[in-house]
Amino acid sequence: MQDWFGYLMSYFYMAFHNAVFFMATVRNDLSLLDDRQFGAIVFAVVSVILLLFLALVRAWRRLRQSEGVIRSLNNELAQVTQDLNVERVWRLAGGDSAERLTPDSLTELYKVLSEHQNGESHMA
Repeated sequence: MQDWFGYLMSYFYMAFHNAVFFMATVRNDLSLLDDRQFGAIVFAVVSVILLLFLALVRAWRRLRQSEGVIRSLNNELAQVTQDLNVERVWRLAGGDSAERLTPDSLTELYKVLSEHQNGESHMA
């Protein structure tokens, strides 16, 4: 653990010295620029930051949109799965496979299942 901490501290120590050296170099080089060149550099840096922020916002919006689509597909998949399971149970209970299931036929299905399974409590 101590070796890992020592390695981490030496890494930050080197990064700090490199940053100080870099900033000193930038400060010296910026002092050689005239006002227009300095303004262009500041504008470029701000533009890059703004473009990255806009890309992040766009990606966030797409993820939110995808989340809604996925939620909708999951709901539809759950409904289809439920419908298929009800249809299978209907066929197993002796219902006509060509008949379209309705709320009345589902009530009838529950009655048939309760007769075959010794009560509705066992079915639940």
